[in-house]
Amino acid sequence: MLTTDEARALIAERVHILDAERVPLAGAHGRRLREPVSAREDIPAFERSAMDGYAIRGGDASAQFRIVTEIATGGVATRAIGTGECARVFTGAPIPDGATQVIVQELAQREGDNVSFSKRPAALNIRRRGEDARIGDFLLKSGTLLRALELSLLAQLGVVNPLVSPRPRILHIVTGSELVAPNEVPAGGQIRDSNSTMIAALASDAGADVVRQSRAGDHLHALISAVQSAPESGWEMLLISGGASVGDYDFGRRAIEAIGFAVHFHQLNLRPGKPLIFATRDRQVAFVIPGNPLSHFVCWHVVIRTAIDALSSGASQLGFVEMPLGGDRPLPGHSRETWWPARMAWGARGPLAEPLSWQSSGDITRLVGVDSLIRIPSESPPLSPGGNVAVMLL
Repeated sequence: MLTTDEARALIAERVHILDAERVPLAGAHGRRLREPVSAREDIPAFERSAMDGYAIRGGDASAQFRIVTEIATGGVATRAIGTGECARVFTGAPIPDGATQVIVQELAQREGDNVSFSKRPAALNIRRRGEDARIGDFLLKSGTLLRALELSLLAQLGVVNPLVSPRPRILHIVTGSELVAPNEVPAGGQIRDSNSTMIAALASDAGADVVRQSRAGDHLHALISAVQSAPESGWEMLLISGGASVGDYDFGRRAIEAIGFAVHFHQLNLRPGKPLIFATRDRQVAFVIPGNPLSHFVCWHVVIRTAIDALSSGASQLGFVEMPLGGDRPLPGHSRETWWPARMAWGARGPLAEPLSWQSSGDITRLVGVDSLIRIPSESPPLSPGGNVAVMLL
C-alpha cells in the first residue's frame, strides 16, 4: 500500500494544471494569481499629507504663518509655499511645492488667516512619493493566494482583470441505497446523506465548484449513467462517495474503469480512509471515497486537496507545523498512518493540538470545531501529551 506522501507525489505527477483565465476582481477571491504583478506607478503617486494640519517650510522660524491656500483630499496644489506662509491640508491631500513638513492641527492656534503653533515637533507627517513602491517593483508573485488584502492591492494598482487559476469543477455522486436527502425523515434502515453537504462546503473552501450532485443508490448501471449524463466538458474532477471497498455493492472502481478511467491506486496506508481510489482519464481526475463522513473529511484534506491544488495552481499547498500535544491521555499508534482530528488550544507555553474523541470513521458528533489534523506515523508508539506532534492546520 502507498503511504500518503507517495500518493500525493503520484497525484502531482498525474494531474494537469488547468489553463489560467482572466476574471474581474470581484470573481478573483480565493483564486491563485498566475502571473507576477508589478507597480504601474509610484505608490504613493505624489507627496501627500499624513495628517490634518498645516503644511510649512520645515526650516521656517516664523512665529506666525499666513494661510495662503487650502488643499482638500482629492484636490490639487496650485500655489507654492514661501517663508511665513502655510497651506491648510487634510489627510491624503497633495503637498504644495516649497512645503516640507505638516504640523498637526492639534498644535495650531488659528486667528482668521493666520496660525501659530504651540510647538514644532520633528515629525514631518508627509508620505513621500514612492515610499511604498516604485514603478516597476514586483509586488505579487505568481501563485499568490488572492484574499482581501491582495485584492485590495490589485485594485490600488489598477489590475482589474487579473490572470488567475480557474475554479476546478467537480461532479459529485453519492452511492448507498440507504441514503435519503437531509430534509427527509429516514425510514427503517435509512440515514440522511451528509456527505453531499460536506463535499460542497469543502470544495468551496478550496476554491472549487461542485457543478452537479446526485445519488445513484447501490447500482452499477445507475452510477455509470449518473456520470455519463453530465456533459463531459463540464467538469474536471469526479468524486464518488462510497463504493470504494470490495464488497458486493461497492461498484466505484468498476464504474470508473467502465467509462475509461485508469486506476493508479485503490487503497492507502491511511486511517481513516484506507479504501481510497484515484484514477485519471486524459485530463480528468476521479476519486472514489470511503463512505463514512470522517473518512471523507480526512481523505479530502490529506489526499484529494492535493489534486485540487494541482489543477488550480500546479502545486500542493499542504503544510505542517510542530506543536505540543494537548489533552490528558496518550494517542494510540496503529499499523496504518493515522490522522487524528484536533482543535487548536492555548496552553501556558503557547498553542497546543487538543485531540478530539471519535469512536469510528462514521462518528462526527464530537468533532464540531475541528480545525487541524494530527499526523501519527504508522507503527508509532503512543504519543504522550506534551510531546511535539506534526499538525496540519485546516
